[in-house]
Amino acid sequence: LLCDQMYHRFWRKVFGDNVGVEYEGNCESFEKGKKIIVSTPFTTAKCLDKAEAMIIDEVHHAFGDARYEEILVNLEPRFLIGFTALLPSYKKYLIDPRLIKLLGQPEYLVYDFKSLTKIDPSFKLPKAIADIFDSEFNNLEDSVYEAFFKGLIKGNKETIKFLELTFYTYGKEAFCESYRRLIGKVEESPYIDS
Repeated sequence: LLCDQMYHRFWRKVFGDNVGVEYEGNCESFEKGKKIIVSTPFTTAKCLDKAEAMIIDEVHHAFGDARYEEILVNLEPRFLIGFTALLPSYKKYLIDPRLIKLLGQPEYLVYDFKSLTKIDPSFKLPKAIADIFDSEFNNLEDSVYEAFFKGLIKGNKETIKFLELTFYTYGKEAFCESYRRLIGKVEESPYIDS
């Protein structure tokens, strides 16, 4: 789905016939020598020996994942750019040393709405942001959500609300990272500790 979205909504519109899209192991665009190919990492690894440049959307999935790292090391890109809306801080330390040797130390560029306005004064703040997730809570996540809902987690009221919002908006990893930073403002709870 992400490949199709990126291909039709951006890359094809901007670069026209120089762009191909391939996934599910198909190599046609690679074989035709397209300059830009929107693809999954695994199809790219199957169809390509080397890459000049790679752009990875949702790059947080690549941090600490041996399959992604192996692909990136083998393709030896000269340039590697990754985008993500959320990169938990601990993931910054999960980069394969071979990638650092190949590309150098990564540079993290963080943009919020204020910095985007400085870069482009015509940038308009969005009126609303909505995230839709396809995955359902597992039993443990469900019990934590229920504990928030029933008011079983005690502590600073604003902190509790922030943690609840973080949990159901961004998921358990963001929640756990925020919780660790806010220890002392929330009473210990068997729901959160598990």
